[in-house]
Amino acid sequence: MSSLAKIENEYLEEETKKAFEKLLIKSEKEEIILNLKEFNKKHEIIKSRLIIYTIKKLLGTSNGIGMIHINDIINLCQNNIGNKYLTPNKHIKISINKGKMYFFVTKKS
Repeated sequence: MSSLAKIENEYLEEETKKAFEKLLIKSEKEEIILNLKEFNKKHEIIKSRLIIYTIKKLLGTSNGIGMIHINDIINLCQNNIGNKYLTPNKHIKISINKGKMYFFVTKKS
């Protein structure tokens, strides 16, 4: 059973990387911008993994980001009304504006 879980995880990691590349609008040292409309079309598990993947790309870790934060970010994205943001921890800010998801580093760990 553990080998099946490993294979499934590897598959999901690969799908997340592909999705990230398709959604990527801009990537810099302290900011990543993703296409919000395309993000919202993804399956919940890919959305969750995309959030974690993006945060790890910026901070090198996703420590301090729990499922509650991920669910809040997904809900923020689905309710795309105006300029909204979340700060799931003191190191990152996620903002939604004009059809884009902005991930900003606020403070390096």
